[in-house]
Amino acid sequence: MWFLGIDIGTTHLKVAGLTEDGTPLPADRVRTPTTTSGGLVFHDAEAVWRRARDLAARYAATTAAPHGPLGGAAVASFGQEESVALDRAGRMLHPSLGWWQTLPGSSLDDATAALLDSYGHYRVSGIRHRADQTPERTAHLRRTEPGVWRSTARWADFCTVVTHRLTGEWTAASSQITHSQCFDVDTLAPDGPTLELLGLDPGLFAPVLPTGADAGALRPRALPGVALAPGARAVVGGHDQVVAARGVGAVSGARAFDSIGTSEYLMVTTDVRTPGRRSHELGLDHERSWTPDGFVLGRPVPSGQVVRLLADLLCGGDFDALFAALADAPGDPLPSLTVALGPGGSGGLLDLGGLTAGAHPGDVARRCLDLLADTAGGALAEMCAVAGVEPGRIALMGSLFRRPEMAAHRGARWRLPLYVSPDAEPVAHGAASVARDALLDGAGPGPARGEDVS
Repeated sequence: MWFLGIDIGTTHLKVAGLTEDGTPLPADRVRTPTTTSGGLVFHDAEAVWRRARDLAARYAATTAAPHGPLGGAAVASFGQEESVALDRAGRMLHPSLGWWQTLPGSSLDDATAALLDSYGHYRVSGIRHRADQTPERTAHLRRTEPGVWRSTARWADFCTVVTHRLTGEWTAASSQITHSQCFDVDTLAPDGPTLELLGLDPGLFAPVLPTGADAGALRPRALPGVALAPGARAVVGGHDQVVAARGVGAVSGARAFDSIGTSEYLMVTTDVRTPGRRSHELGLDHERSWTPDGFVLGRPVPSGQVVRLLADLLCGGDFDALFAALADAPGDPLPSLTVALGPGGSGGLLDLGGLTAGAHPGDVARRCLDLLADTAGGALAEMCAVAGVEPGRIALMGSLFRRPEMAAHRGARWRLPLYVSPDAEPVAHGAASVARDALLDGAGPGPARGEDVS
């Protein structure tokens, strides 16, 4: 018997398995389907489901075939910021704008936006207001597509949609739902005043359950051709970064995490239930973790995008050439060079000033990586202070940290013990681990792997 994890990522859909004894199976991936309209990129839930279903069926018939029937599954996805309008049958009515983009203009009035960004509201939801979240997106849909909005019976993230397709049951992960700004992060109950302010019915959202909770029996017709074990079920997954941290934390013992995929997300686990003023000032996400009563402080940092930009600017988009240049750099401190992170979007990701002709690309890249490491390290220190925990060992996850140069650079800048996850797909394997641990009594975390960096 084996267990399936599905990771709905920004650029790729991934699947990975764990055997009954916790041995990880090699992952598989395909491109995440997108559509484009008006110069903006959208994710279509129907296309995503079909591709995820077909990928899971292929995986079951190949990589997982020697391990018997499927015992269970869990789904993780990018954040609840990307949600789709569904009708009463669960069919998509309107695709989701990619989370990294912002709708032109605002459909919320200034007073509503200010209230959603206030400290008072943050103490309830744990999330500062951003233009890519449920309040803005539902207001935009109501204003621009009133017919679609009138037919909308569910507003669901991709984790919820795919889990529903697998089981026919509606469940929303606790690590996703508070990103809507419409739920109390402590009680996980819909926040009446917020819903009334936004004109949203609480029935738009699926019932909230913690990571690892039962999400219903796997339906044979959902995964045609996949042999199901008797009693095979889906369990609740959640926010991709949280699911990955759960799996890596189980083998590393870390409470602080730095994950770089398409973007970089810093996380620190905490027992603090009520979001505080310092968290609000720092713009931290105060969200639910993978335990029923646990919490995570999260903060995005644009390292992934900046490293990609450096590869494009300095090495024609070649990551291997960028890291080769780092290794070959003469070590010129470039005293005239100023480096600053931009706000992203139309404001740009990176500001380089005083760049002299003939500067070695590796030295330029190193100055930028120093800034990224110092920014992330400072943020993690602040987050640990807010969380009331010592930094201790920090777990590094994601494809960039599997490059030894990146891990070594962070270790040199931070001078803290680091654990480098060797897993190329920590989200997919983390989701499979959620399913295995929930459905097997007394399941341990499986074989420990990884590398410590001092």
